[in-house]
Amino acid sequence: MSHASEQTGADIIYDPVEPQAWVVAHVRPRCEKKLELFCQAESIPVYVPLKRSAHQYEGRVRVFMKPLFPGYVFCLCNPQQKQTVKQNQYTANLLTVVNQAALVHQLRQLVHALSVGDAVEVMPYLEKGKRVRVTGGPFKGLEGIVERIAQKTNVVISIEMIQQSVFMEVDGMFVEAV
Repeated sequence: MSHASEQTGADIIYDPVEPQAWVVAHVRPRCEKKLELFCQAESIPVYVPLKRSAHQYEGRVRVFMKPLFPGYVFCLCNPQQKQTVKQNQYTANLLTVVNQAALVHQLRQLVHALSVGDAVEVMPYLEKGKRVRVTGGPFKGLEGIVERIAQKTNVVISIEMIQQSVFMEVDGMFVEAV
């Protein structure tokens, strides 16, 4: 369910059917793929957004897939499966998703964006009124409050449940207000 790039978001991210519900597993360090394998063995639908990463070791380049949102795994569970996901060696905590439809919509958008390739980048979850610190450039070290978020050709997809965002560059002629 999690690694098929040729599928659409609707094929990978299922609508929950009572008594199923999406939950977000906050996992122990470096346990995202381990929990994914555990859930697959238990026949629990699971989604771990992955991004291609490359590292150079002694002149060789190693390409691998790493979690886009370290520490988070999305699981579709009935109440019994929820306990199975919660009570294993990989999960630190479970976050309950109040707005199932919003999470499903956001995850489907993410699946679609990731299917395009390496055009997606993780960015801080920013919202108006949030206090931030500048970490680079000529304003490094300054702190302030976000007043407006405007980037001409960057489109942001936010997964509100875990307060994580990704952005992708899109040609401005393909962007319109909703």
